[in-house]
Parts: sequence; structure tokens; C-alpha cells
Amino acid sequence: MLMNRFVLKKLEDSEYDWICIDKIGLIVVEFKHKKFNDTQKFTTLYEKETDALKVAKTISEIGDWLRENHNGLCTEKTEN
Repeated sequence: MLMNRFVLKKLEDSEYDWICIDKIGLIVVEFKHKKFNDTQKFTTLYEKETDALKVAKTISEIGDWLRENHNGLCTEKTEN
């Protein structure tokens, strides 16, 4: 994956705390701090229809990147 593909920013004056933008896949996800799985909201940045499998793959890649690079913002850490 490209280093600059994803942009993560803190949101102000929003019901969500974070926004992650995929500059290649043109998909945005907003989520609340430490509650990614419960609050994720995805939006596309393009108007025309696209392949559903491509969208699903891009959404998966966003989740993978967030988990690998910013897991502390996405979920509560639990000890087993």
C-alpha cells in the first residue's frame, strides 16, 4: 500500500471523533473514538456507480490500515 494513501484526522464539531480518507479508493469512514466497530459510517467520494467488490475491498483495506497503524483510536484494548 502507498504510504500517503490514507489520511486520518481528528474531527471538531461533529458527532464523530475521527475521519479516515482513502485517497485512492475515494472512500471516507467516520467513527467515534475507541468505538470503530459500533459507529463506523462509510461514504464514497464519487458520484457514479462502481463495482461492489471493489468497494468492499477498499473498506476492508481501510479497516486493516486503521487496525495496524491506529488501533488505539479504534477499539478499547482488552486483556485476555
